[in-house]
Amino acid sequence: MGNLIVFLAGAGQASSAWNEQVQRLPKYQSLALAATDLTDGPFSMDAAVEGLQRQILETGAESVTLIGLSLGGMIATRYAATHPEMLAGLLLSGSQIRPYPTLMSIQRGIMRLIPARMLPLPQGLDKPAFLQLLDAAAHTDLSDDLSRIEAPTLVLCGTKDRANLGAAKQLARRIPEAELRLITGGGHELATDVPDEFADAVSALLNRQE
Repeated sequence: MGNLIVFLAGAGQASSAWNEQVQRLPKYQSLALAATDLTDGPFSMDAAVEGLQRQILETGAESVTLIGLSLGGMIATRYAATHPEMLAGLLLSGSQIRPYPTLMSIQRGIMRLIPARMLPLPQGLDKPAFLQLLDAAAHTDLSDDLSRIEAPTLVLCGTKDRANLGAAKQLARRIPEAELRLITGGGHELATDVPDEFADAVSALLNRQE
């Protein structure tokens, strides 16, 4: 088997959030994963990367193109730095390097106050597990990982996703082979907000790899 395309969902998403994008790539072997699909026990960034590597190797893939949103993008960044020999390409959407501590603290505080039944969480993700994902993101710093990423990289961010615009520009500047693409009018979940533009970006990355 050659190259595998892996889609990594954000903290509050199921893997099905990527269905439309997967369907647009019928000629490629693809795999969509939620963050909770990567570990059997308590979630941590290192455990997620280990779980991701295990699932990639189980497919028999010789290389991987990672496409990650938000927390999925952070997992993809850490994987890219620790397994450069496997990486053919990287797409980061609405991702972070080191989440703003104040913003994350406010977000986690609000989420803890909201009753579980009121949270729009996908089936299989309960409130404690969701809060664990947010805590892991809040305590992650990818600053030392960026210079170790060697593969072609495309950084996406919607112009309405103001919380992540600054990080997108830093990611594009600090990853050696990175290109920044801002999506006018796009929000945080670009793959579902503007699926055509997102699919075009995926195609552009795959063309760069070839």
